[in-house]
Amino acid sequence: MMRTKYSHASLSLARICRICSGVIPESLPSGRCSIGDGKGTPSRVLSARSAFLMCPRHCPQQATIADMKRFMEPASIAIVGATRQTGSSSFNIVERLISHGYAGSIYPINPNTKEILGVATYPRVGDIPVAPDMAIIPVWERSDVPKLVSECVDAGVKAIIVVTQGFADGNAEGKALQEEILRIARDGGARLLGPNSLGVANAFIGLTTSFLPHKMDKVPVGIICQSGVFFLNLRSFTALGKAIDIGNGGDIHFVEALRYYECDPDTRVILLHIEGLPQGRQFMEVALRTSLQKPIVALKVARHSEAVRAVESHTGSLSGKDEIVRVALKQCGVLLVNDIGEMEDLAKAFLRLPPMRGRRVGIISVSGGAGVMILDACQDHGLRSAELTSETGRHLQELYPNWMKVANPVDMWPLSACSGLSVSATALSGLKALLEDPGVDGVVLALATPFFEEALTVADAVPGLMRAYSKPICWWTFTGSNEEKDAAIEKRGALVFQSAGRAAMVLGRLADYEKFCRENSPQRQ
Repeated sequence: MMRTKYSHASLSLARICRICSGVIPESLPSGRCSIGDGKGTPSRVLSARSAFLMCPRHCPQQATIADMKRFMEPASIAIVGATRQTGSSSFNIVERLISHGYAGSIYPINPNTKEILGVATYPRVGDIPVAPDMAIIPVWERSDVPKLVSECVDAGVKAIIVVTQGFADGNAEGKALQEEILRIARDGGARLLGPNSLGVANAFIGLTTSFLPHKMDKVPVGIICQSGVFFLNLRSFTALGKAIDIGNGGDIHFVEALRYYECDPDTRVILLHIEGLPQGRQFMEVALRTSLQKPIVALKVARHSEAVRAVESHTGSLSGKDEIVRVALKQCGVLLVNDIGEMEDLAKAFLRLPPMRGRRVGIISVSGGAGVMILDACQDHGLRSAELTSETGRHLQELYPNWMKVANPVDMWPLSACSGLSVSATALSGLKALLEDPGVDGVVLALATPFFEEALTVADAVPGLMRAYSKPICWWTFTGSNEEKDAAIEKRGALVFQSAGRAAMVLGRLADYEKFCRENSPQRQ
């Protein structure tokens, strides 16, 4: 039978899966398939490709969602080796849980004291009257961990987080110790997150297993990372709604974590930090299915040889051939970014902006030079300048001086000078004209913060304009970043970017995602 191919950079989906240590069927049925409610009633019609990858029988570990809920939504937690020290540098997980308002039961395990911060302690996990949902092992000495994991398993704990380092991320002895603790957990019917992991965070229930102080907020963003740096927040907003640090990924890895977010009603956007991706086929199945419901943004690191070697000492992961992993991610609808700043921009965009249903961009700028820069940035990201309709041209020509022809980008400085309107009135008139134009899919506004009061007036109107026309507006404050002023604009509902390239990147990725969903889910067509 002929192998079904889905080309991207001359690589078929089948080949990618094979390279990623997995396979898909030689062929998929043609036409469309119905997925119903299990009672013979079709609820929606999908392409054969989408139906195959969305079918539960191709996801043999669906039960891991329940396993993941023990990590992400525990009613009780044991901290095995809890410290009595307190303060910001104490690395006290009990203190972190209390400070974030975790309402579940906390069981500190420390044989040398009777209480920590007013919470009664126990000498051993087995002394707790009822088996806790989850246990955290933050001890420093790695050789102590197998014994502690065994005690947790014997006490009936089914979810264990190992914070301790020096396992597969260390030397040969560490790798052997990692295999030992995984065997102990597996034989006892427990799942293990880590080792070398900060664990999990869930702002919706005040849960954090991190020993580092950090902020959380009930934002609908779920993070899966291989580094605790993501527990320390992004630059301009707290993205830590929920987080899973898989660390070395000995047991729980991207597939299990992604399945949890796929079904989680609190999560609308998923962020991935990827060093290595060993579960190729399973990941692709889950990622494609999830991408059709929620955008997934990925920062794939270890692109070069020196970084690959660093990954092996950081988490013990095999990073795989970077080109193959990137193509695989794109095939699944995962949106790739180059750095944390781009990840932050896209997360905010998916939370606050309407869809970008094409690649035609309208540009309005208080500076003609800034408009030209935006044109270049748009072309860099596969966008094009929108051709304005004659009706839009007539509307704008009423504001233009006689010597100036209507064009995209719209230069609002001459408009304001000729019409006598304020900068804010000119900007809003131009924005409305561009948004009403059927040939415009999204808009970039370049308005500098030196016009701060005028900018605030525009910012107040931007959310309503985006709702009315269901088109995204990206704002570039091109005279340089002023964090206080940018924050004031964003507080009103606009989305500010630090460069024309970042604004264009966001519109391009929004367009990529909408195209992916439209082509893979007939409901979007």
